[in-house]
Amino acid sequence: MNIDLQIAEDLQGCVNDFAALVGPQSQTDEALIALHTLISSWLLPLHKHVDDARLNRPVCVRLCDLNESRTLNLNYRGKNKPTNVLSFPAQLDEQFGHDDMPLGDLAICWPVLLDEAGKQGKQPLHHLAHLLVHGVLHLLDYDHEADVQAKTMEALEVDILAELNVGNPYH
Repeated sequence: MNIDLQIAEDLQGCVNDFAALVGPQSQTDEALIALHTLISSWLLPLHKHVDDARLNRPVCVRLCDLNESRTLNLNYRGKNKPTNVLSFPAQLDEQFGHDDMPLGDLAICWPVLLDEAGKQGKQPLHHLAHLLVHGVLHLLDYDHEADVQAKTMEALEVDILAELNVGNPYH
């Protein structure tokens, strides 16, 4: 899975925070490369647990701020508040499909992620891994609106995250 990592302009000042998360010796460019590498590696176990050829398609992961998350959530879901992760599956007509057609986009709100991680006693990188896995599963049409769907999706997330040494996010 090819990852296009984007950092919102308003978060550019947080690059030092990213550097601190990925390693104490990281410089700005090294930190972003390390974060990209981590994100890519976190998505590898999906292939083991989900048999879907769409996992080979590119995904754009955008770390956004509160305002961008709120705007996206309002425009696409009718909710006037920021949220941790939004998934936008590529909606291209299949007749124009090709091998490198994107799977979709994920918008992860960095301030919400940090706030939730703090309140839930989680490491920010572990919470990021969870939101990435959760978001990609949404791009693959998994959902958690009905109880049966939620149990299936959550069980997959728990299994995938266990391979990344990330604890069960639902406990």
